[in-house]
Amino acid sequence: MSSLYKKLTVCCLMLCMLTGCVGSRQAMSGQADVVDETTERTDTERADTGKEKEPDIVCWGDSLTYGTGGEGVTYPSVLADETGLTVYNYGVCGEKADQIAVRMGLYPMTTGAFTIPAEREPVALSLLCDGEDPIMLRLGDAGMNPCDIAGVKGELSYSEEDGNYYFTRQTKGDAVTVSDGAVVTMDAAGKIDPDDIVVLFIGSNDRPTAEDAETLIATEKEMIRYLGSSKYIVVGLTSKEMIPEVAAVNEKLAAAFGTHFLDIRSYLLEHGLEEAGIAPTDQDLMDLADGEIPSSLRVDIVHGTPDFYRILGEQLYEKMRSDGYL
Repeated sequence: MSSLYKKLTVCCLMLCMLTGCVGSRQAMSGQADVVDETTERTDTERADTGKEKEPDIVCWGDSLTYGTGGEGVTYPSVLADETGLTVYNYGVCGEKADQIAVRMGLYPMTTGAFTIPAEREPVALSLLCDGEDPIMLRLGDAGMNPCDIAGVKGELSYSEEDGNYYFTRQTKGDAVTVSDGAVVTMDAAGKIDPDDIVVLFIGSNDRPTAEDAETLIATEKEMIRYLGSSKYIVVGLTSKEMIPEVAAVNEKLAAAFGTHFLDIRSYLLEHGLEEAGIAPTDQDLMDLADGEIPSSLRVDIVHGTPDFYRILGEQLYEKMRSDGYL
């Protein structure tokens, strides 16, 4: 990762901090708030009832998946309510496509040589992807923890105080010497199921232009191949202020993913205020004339209101139904 990559990532992280993305690590994972415990069943329970295993819905993204500005409403939570299925919110604020790919397990993250102590105590370690710090765990760990290093299950964390990564094993055991280059196996990687329904809403923090949109497209195609599901939806980008060439970028995404593409930006521009029952303000009308999502549906230049996320979740649900995923 270049120095420019790091600077842009830090800027995105600061933006998310200012807009309320910071929370506990457990809350960041999103899973506890989204999973509908009344419908979740183990494979054994499904076998006992004779019912076919239902798919999970797995949502990968940044703060727009996490739900910044939504006051608890997220598109994954809307999908959980609409479908009754288990829905995973793997959204972490401020992350770019490459960082999301690391959490997913697509781009292997490795450790330097270190020793996992026998006791349950944090031990510092180095984490690398392609020979550089992937800049993880600053604002969340969704899909990462619990992870596995050299056969030991535990939790990765990052300390802002000293700038180090730490690993804490889940249970006591023998001390383990970890060799340089050991691969970290992410929690989400162990849950990959080709029957699941996948939502990818990524790229806002990459701020692609029409010229370099192919880089984002290539990463998303790698993700889809890695996850192995034919039931996937790629959500288009929304913010014109953040991504001035957003319309041209979305055209390239639509060409690349065809019927798997959801142009939520166009829908919000054409129907968002009506769907939310909001009479357009003068600012909304100016926004629409400029090709920007109306201010009444946003809390800042990129993040949505509860209505924004509700509409996105409902449109994803309708697309899943029309595409035969549900």
